[in-house]
Amino acid sequence: MGAVAVSVMLHLQAATEAGTVALAGSWLVALYLLCSALPLVVLAPWAGRLADTRDSRTLATTASAGSAAAVAGMGLSMQYLENYIPALFVLTLVLNAFQAVAGPTFQALLPRIVGEERTPRAVGTMQATIMIAGMAGPAAGGLLSGWGGPLLAFSVASACYVLMGAGAFLIRTRRGTAAERAGRGQPALMDGLRLIRRDSLVWALVLGALFFIAVGEATNVLEVFLVRGEMGASEAQYGLLIAAFALGMAAGAALAGLIKTSPVRLRVLLGSMALTSAVLAFIGLVPTVDIMFVAYTGMGVFCGVLNACFGAIVILRMPEEGRGQAMSMIGGLTRAITIAALALGGLLGALLPVRSAFLLIGGIGAVVSLAIAVTVLRRFGSNDAPPAVPGDAGPAAPAHEDTDDAGPVSTVGPAPTVPGSGRQEEPVADQVPDFGEEPVPERFAVEPVTPAQQRFKGTDDLPDGQIAVAR
Repeated sequence: MGAVAVSVMLHLQAATEAGTVALAGSWLVALYLLCSALPLVVLAPWAGRLADTRDSRTLATTASAGSAAAVAGMGLSMQYLENYIPALFVLTLVLNAFQAVAGPTFQALLPRIVGEERTPRAVGTMQATIMIAGMAGPAAGGLLSGWGGPLLAFSVASACYVLMGAGAFLIRTRRGTAAERAGRGQPALMDGLRLIRRDSLVWALVLGALFFIAVGEATNVLEVFLVRGEMGASEAQYGLLIAAFALGMAAGAALAGLIKTSPVRLRVLLGSMALTSAVLAFIGLVPTVDIMFVAYTGMGVFCGVLNACFGAIVILRMPEEGRGQAMSMIGGLTRAITIAALALGGLLGALLPVRSAFLLIGGIGAVVSLAIAVTVLRRFGSNDAPPAVPGDAGPAAPAHEDTDDAGPVSTVGPAPTVPGSGRQEEPVADQVPDFGEEPVPERFAVEPVTPAQQRFKGTDDLPDGQIAVAR
């Protein structure tokens, strides 16, 4: 994806300089970024429902094949069409529509592949790998475009999507098969958002994460003016700063994957929010580029820890049958906030000196992180393990057991009291009725056994040596 994005950016810039398009280069780039983000926002409810109700192997392989075809089409349109801009934007929408489905499909499948207890470490490892790939991809896209033009760059990227589809096909673990869906109703379109809202801890963390995403994206708009304008850094130094931040994120995500218990994971997440805010405020005071490298690396570590801990907590607390919907909705909310934050960064840059903007953002972030920490620890500090979720049919499934929890708690009836805490456990999604829904008495009584049924022979009526088998 990074290679594709850089290749597109290079050709949009070239088309602007050549005068082959009427729009200014900045508007072209903004339109391309909008085409990249829009499908992930608009299609989030449908993509999440697909991830939870269709075979994961079919979805993953189809999404990879569709992505490969879209990328190949981009390369061919750039190579052979005189006016390739419309085709490029349409295929960008198609590519990201397939990726909107692939994302929650793989996220929801991960706990089944590695097991629930290994999920936090797997999330940390995956995020660290993605950050490293995020640095390698743009570099590869630039080199391939320089060596062989758009056809080579997009051919290699398309081949990578084909390999991704082959890897998805080889994953033996499957989710959402026909046998698994048997007897399960079709989820409503916005069930992913309802699941997030009904878990108070997840909802509080989602709101906090969205705030810090907005802050991070806003500072992305401002950082180039601080580093290049205020400090006089070279283009190479600016690029290395971005690389230092990415390496810090990879290291932080990997370290977060080593956390063993849920309470420690939650506290580390809250601490990383506060430390990220402190570093943002400190960046507004940094006098030299050398110290900025230290600040950017440290902020990358804290952001990597925050992302990995957040992902692990959310995945483990969501009911297994709704994980795809929940993760897809979170991804859509994230992209929507990202788009809005770009405007926020531009507004701050227009109203405040760049250093003052960093100080203001860091100060507000510190206040918000403190408020989130106080609220979360007050309600969930003694019991923040994944909540128990009843099964789809029949008696309630047993609660998740965790070494750092007070023990399994029944989920039948009213919200139970957590042993030793003197408070009620947070109700989980399946226990909370929809708005306006009232419990009603059972309408039909169970009919007694009819005389015809009573005449069936029991084991005591069978001749010696015969047994009865229930089918």
